[in-house]
Amino acid sequence: MMKYTLQQDERLGLSKPVLFVEYEQLSDTEQADFELLCQTVCAKIPEAIKTFERRYMEYFDQLDRVDETGFYELMGEMNEISSCICDLNLLYLWIEGNFLSNSVHS
Repeated sequence: MMKYTLQQDERLGLSKPVLFVEYEQLSDTEQADFELLCQTVCAKIPEAIKTFERRYMEYFDQLDRVDETGFYELMGEMNEISSCICDLNLLYLWIEGNFLSNSVHS
């Protein structure tokens, strides 16, 4: 039986660790392997956030150059990007137990 895996999250653009059992049910070796897997994911989160923030700012810069329909479309995209950034921060918090520092953001 598989106790954990990485599952691709297309929306966030990275794989997320998924536990199928309680962490305490993992052996010491499995816990170490899972922690390493989690650290591999954590290392990718800051760059993923920067990528989303760059795209957000590109949309933000377009807001004053679009008509009303375009404005609402851009705002919808920006809201989705904000949601992705929030989810990445929550994933980091779940893995690391603390939030990313402010210096990570672009």
